[in-house]
Amino acid sequence: MLRVVVYKMLPLTKMINEKIIYLARHGETLWNTQQRFQGQLDSDLTRLGQQQSRQLAQSLSDKHIDLIVSSIQGRSIATAKICQHQLAVPIITDNRIIERNLGQWQGKYLNQLKAEDIYNEVLHQYTDIAPADGESAKACGTRINNALIDIAKQSADKNILVIFHGEALRCLLLLLGQQLNDHAYNLFANGSICKLRYQPSSEKFQCCSI
Repeated sequence: MLRVVVYKMLPLTKMINEKIIYLARHGETLWNTQQRFQGQLDSDLTRLGQQQSRQLAQSLSDKHIDLIVSSIQGRSIATAKICQHQLAVPIITDNRIIERNLGQWQGKYLNQLKAEDIYNEVLHQYTDIAPADGESAKACGTRINNALIDIAKQSADKNILVIFHGEALRCLLLLLGQQLNDHAYNLFANGSICKLRYQPSSEKFQCCSI
């Protein structure tokens, strides 16, 4: 008698062992309150920024985070340390996920920069255009994407929270095909979270809901 065995196929996403990474913008800083572009400069977290950092950790308390990866900039590290206190996990820093270098625009106020001829191309769009001595959106998006792929590969068995920056996040999401047409201050609140699904077979990320 012929015996028929039926095998239940696992979903493709399980078969390729996809990975989830949580990306978060740091807590509010003094310059954020003034809409002053920090870029690769820095300013301290405000009291609200510290509260946002605690709320960030609380919102991920059931996600079994194993590791926090932070930009080397002070505002990200300060946010990461507050999250670490609640999540009780290690922190490592990575200089590849620093904020976009805005060159001579760093330290200037949003209202000042709106008068620049290349304002929209630099801060609303995804182009090769950069401020003087700065980095283009495409260069920043590629840098962040490559760093996150490497982080995902090296931490395949860990649930990761990455804490970095709003403009770098905007550039990354545009590279991933998201339709955005505004500056980072309007797009991403301090302490906000973006969830990415990493597919090892293609070495690509996909945005997904929290």
